[in-house]
Amino acid sequence: MKTHHPLLLALTTVSVMLYRPALAQTPAPDATTLMNMGRFDEAKQKLRQNAQQNPSMQTNFEAGYGYLRAGQPDSARTWFEKGVATDEKRVPLNETGLAISYLLQNNAAQADPKIEEVVKKSKGKNADILFRIGEAYTGYLTPDSGSIQPRYPKAVNATKAIDYLNRAVERDKKNGNIQLALGDAYYLNKDAGTAVSRYESAIELGMNPSQVYQRIGDIYWQGRNLNLAVDNYKKAIDANPKYAPAYRQLAELYYLVNRYKEAANYTDQYIRVAGDNRAEMLLRSAQFHFLAKEYQRAVSVIDSNRAVLQQNPIVYRIEGWAYSSLKEPKKAIESLNTFLEKAPNKVMGDDYKYLGRAYLAQEGFANDSLKAMNDSLGVTYLEKAAPSDTSENLYSDIAKYYYRTKKHAQAVAALDSAAKHGYEAATQDLFRYGMSNYTLGFGRDSLGKLQRDTVRFAKADSALALSQKGSPDYVPTVLYRAKANYYAYTPEEAVRNGKARPYFEQFITMVTDKEEERKRYQKDLALAFKYLISYHELVTKDQNARADWLKRGMALLPGNKDLAKIATPEADSESAPN
Repeated sequence: MKTHHPLLLALTTVSVMLYRPALAQTPAPDATTLMNMGRFDEAKQKLRQNAQQNPSMQTNFEAGYGYLRAGQPDSARTWFEKGVATDEKRVPLNETGLAISYLLQNNAAQADPKIEEVVKKSKGKNADILFRIGEAYTGYLTPDSGSIQPRYPKAVNATKAIDYLNRAVERDKKNGNIQLALGDAYYLNKDAGTAVSRYESAIELGMNPSQVYQRIGDIYWQGRNLNLAVDNYKKAIDANPKYAPAYRQLAELYYLVNRYKEAANYTDQYIRVAGDNRAEMLLRSAQFHFLAKEYQRAVSVIDSNRAVLQQNPIVYRIEGWAYSSLKEPKKAIESLNTFLEKAPNKVMGDDYKYLGRAYLAQEGFANDSLKAMNDSLGVTYLEKAAPSDTSENLYSDIAKYYYRTKKHAQAVAALDSAAKHGYEAATQDLFRYGMSNYTLGFGRDSLGKLQRDTVRFAKADSALALSQKGSPDYVPTVLYRAKANYYAYTPEEAVRNGKARPYFEQFITMVTDKEEERKRYQKDLALAFKYLISYHELVTKDQNARADWLKRGMALLPGNKDLAKIATPEADSESAPN
């Protein structure tokens, strides 16, 4: 994902359902606009049909040019060869196309003499010939996933491009296309200021302002001046609200900076304005809506275009992730299992993450055994996802499951893995780590005899101490700090070292005025009072403190037999609590 971050506005299906009706009223883009949008197959088709229906020097060249822009110089040559017979004597346009096709393939042996020949035939005076050669030396700047790069980077020669294009300008000072190409050449020559000036000249000469503003935006984008890039893309739209490429550039730019709602919004506008219902664009829309946390909208895009999208298995991934986030686990599991079946070689950690969460979220089982099997499968998927996930601490989810199912060794192992992967433990993670270690502190030897694990109890106290900082008023944290420090030793050792004392005192204070809490923790309160009575009996030998704790204990636990026994005059000298 990544991800970057897609997503957008209202979670309704209305705008998605309106795509096709709106398209019926939108004129089909011309070939130049299609190429600016990166839709080369459609552009080639238009240019090819025109050349077939209206064969001429110009239409054959344009058909070949479409293939050049699409990155297919071999196919382009077929059309240029057809067009050579229609070239005028002083305008060897299709011969120029042939020369350019070799130039773009980095075949200097074929390209250089042919370029020299067409310049000689045109006596170096034909602006269109000079323009086409100069433009070829820019490598054809082409939009690709929002950015703009030369289609043929090895052919780029900014110096030669500028030379040929300036010679073209001398022959045709009012040609906006030449100025646009000059802007590209200066940009490639790392002179962005002059590039923008040439682009502005193209507008003054009547060039489509939307196309030029888009190109200016592209240049600013490459220079990482994203605010000016956005300004120019919006100027392109203001100049012509139906100029689709600017919407797509805005969408991709906002995606780049993790502003997914805007990315999704502009993608939807692009689809509507361009009439571009290709599967890749509809899928892009669904992805962006998912990243924007507009999960229902993502699902709606998929549902409304399922016939177009269902051939791409990625659609089941997005759908599964969205359903998992929408708390519709059954649908999530169905979609994600379909994805795993159709594209096993494309499976990534996030697929297991969303699938695991979906299994864990399922309810309504006929019996606890089925629920346990389902949850176990869910945590198995989370364990597959956790090592590669860098955005979320899945080990925390895994530990939560193991803690809930009383598998404390696994819970501790999961949280140890989280620490090894650099995740900062949350308050609840620390509490579970402490409590699981506390539980594991009560070991048994081979004969079943209790063996206290002092290391486990020490780990429990350390984790609970950190948890207490995050939630100082949580009673169990304080109580189990006391008990960890108590059970780590024999009863008398625990009393004499006094480590549990401050936590038992704090625990008593926290529950004294809370009737429900006192009922819940009756046994723990009795232990706490007996500990404190014993502490003052054996360590401080402060009879007043001993008497005070006994009095308080009797008041809070009037029916406790152990405290009553301690309070009788016949009671022996106090021993450590059990």
